Amino acid sequence: MPQYELDAAGPARFSGLQRGRTPEEAVRLAGRVPDASTLVVAPEADREGWQAVTVDGAPAGRVRPHQRMRFRRD
Repeated sequence: MPQYELDAAGPARFSGLQRGRTPEEAVRLAGRVPDASTLVVAPEADREGWQAVTVDGAPAGRVRPHQRMRFRRD
C-alpha cells in the first residue's frame, strides 16, 4: 500500500505519514474527514510534489507521495 506525506491535512490538521490506496483515502483516514464531507485533492502538484487538499470547499492542508527510497549526495 502506498504511503503519503501529509501537512496539516483535514479537520484534525494531521502532519506526518499515512498509508492509503489513494491520496484521498490517506487524508480521510489521518485527517479524520467524515464520509459525508466532500474531499478534493488538486490534480496538479507544485514543484515539490505537494497537492492541495480541500474539504467542503475550504483549504485543508496538502499531500504528496512519500518516496521510501531517498538517496543522499555527499
